[in-house]
Amino acid sequence: MSNGVAGTTIQHHPSEATLVSQATGTLWQAAAVIVRAHLDCCAQCSATVRLAEAVGGALLDGLPPAPLTSDALQRALDRLDNEGGRALMGRNVSAAQQGAMADRQAHSVLLPGVRNARLRRLAPGIRHAVLLRGPDGEALRLLRVKPGTALPRHSHRGAELTLVLEGAFADETGHYGPGDLAEIAEEMSHRPTAEGAVDCVCLIATQGRLRFGALLSRLFGVVARV
Repeated sequence: MSNGVAGTTIQHHPSEATLVSQATGTLWQAAAVIVRAHLDCCAQCSATVRLAEAVGGALLDGLPPAPLTSDALQRALDRLDNEGGRALMGRNVSAAQQGAMADRQAHSVLLPGVRNARLRRLAPGIRHAVLLRGPDGEALRLLRVKPGTALPRHSHRGAELTLVLEGAFADETGHYGPGDLAEIAEEMSHRPTAEGAVDCVCLIATQGRLRFGALLSRLFGVVARV
């Protein structure tokens, strides 16, 4: 366990697989923003990511050098001139580098905007804002839920990562406070309920739309576009 937000203790962390994906720059963008925010307040997970990055660098250093053609340098320079430097953010950059750059860019743009996000009402005690929409239904949302309010029971068409910024919530997997990260698999069904004396404020990354059961819950999904 590690010290988290405002002296609290973080109990729930990303999986090792998720942290390795973060280190290699292959984590999907909305999830990468959430994991990066968790790393900002979790020394334990930050150390794991740094270790994974160091191991990856050592493995690359151990690879034998690849031979270059005699005109390789000139072709690279010509490409940079022709594309005006766009190759630095294009397909000439490795997938890991592109993922890391997108992660940093989204983190720097989206997280400061969380404080100023305009939330809209979804249901009594529940408000949200969409911060990012990506391919294949990927989304990053800010959710504010009044204490004692439960979200409709739902499952997923992909992974769901939730980072608690303020307050707390509980579901079938445990109790989550500030700095905690809940990682829910596709087959998991749960019903998060806000707990404590203050609103529960979370960042939520989802892959694909959620699955709701009862009619009222399905209507909630339609209105929320989740």
